[in-house]
Amino acid sequence: MHILYGRDRLEGMSDEPTQNPSENPDPDEPQTHLETVLQQGQADEAMAGQVIATFLSEEVFFLSREEVTEETDNVQPLLLQNKDGEPVIALFTQVNRIPEAYTTEAPYAVRVVGAAVVDNLNGAGVVLNPGHQLGFEIPAEGVDAIRRDFAPDGSPAPQEPTEGTADGEATPEA
Repeated sequence: MHILYGRDRLEGMSDEPTQNPSENPDPDEPQTHLETVLQQGQADEAMAGQVIATFLSEEVFFLSREEVTEETDNVQPLLLQNKDGEPVIALFTQVNRIPEAYTTEAPYAVRVVGAAVVDNLNGAGVVLNPGHQLGFEIPAEGVDAIRRDFAPDGSPAPQEPTEGTADGEATPEA
């Protein structure tokens, strides 16, 4: 997983901004590019692909019980259960979206690009900004579909040729 290091324990977080929020941002208003695209996508279902593409290319945070450094071999993100009892990894668009209840369980916020989460996740879904209106949940099957349908940069994945043709084009019936 490609991890961007440098986050400290949340209770002693550095002053380094990860976004450029205003001094007193409205917590219900988008504060990142991903949140802006997500809000637009919530109003227009035709933007679903753009929301996913943006998620894949933007930085998000997951929580870890242990500090993650360049020497860390195995990263264990905090797993939650959705309403159906299925495992999901909680992701956040920015650290001020992380509820305090989660930080008592896993006090380290780890910055990572969304595509790295999707590429390395098996058997679990994701929930972005759990409990907040500017969020979404994708079940494990949806994560598999994203991995199949999108390249890591958020562009559409190349389609594999269909059976019986060299270039994927359908052959005309004789």
